[in-house]
Amino acid sequence: MKRIIYLIGILIAVTACKEVFEKPPQALLQASFLNSSTKKMLELKVAAIGMGQDSLWISETSLQKILLPLSAKDTTSFIFSFDSKIDTITFFHKTKPTYDSMDTGFYFEFKLDSIDFTQNRIDSIQISDSLVTQNWHENIKLYIRPLPAGSN
Repeated sequence: MKRIIYLIGILIAVTACKEVFEKPPQALLQASFLNSSTKKMLELKVAAIGMGQDSLWISETSLQKILLPLSAKDTTSFIFSFDSKIDTITFFHKTKPTYDSMDTGFYFEFKLDSIDFTQNRIDSIQISDSLVTQNWHENIKLYIRPLPAGSN
């Protein structure tokens, strides 16, 4: 009986001392793809890699929207493949560290200043909401040129 009480006491002590860590919220930029001619949502086969990173962010997936992480620096660049046509996008932004809680700590929120891009498939980019916060919503609209009929 005494052993059971000691065992229960040890289990309670171990459980009480266990650190609880929650993953901090993440502010991600949401981009929507639209046909530059019809202005309607467009589904594309998209691959994306962050410049200066060694792994794909998204790998050849059919999408109408994408969530992108921004850097704690003032610029973030991505290389995109839209149906095998390559474009680059550079986001210029201000970064603000934001405190969430003792459990999660700090995370970054962003304010988009401007965007620079190549124009292989991208016709134009419109900033619909410059604030990139933990509440994911559309921040930019990418107007993509449609491929000619019969091409892939």
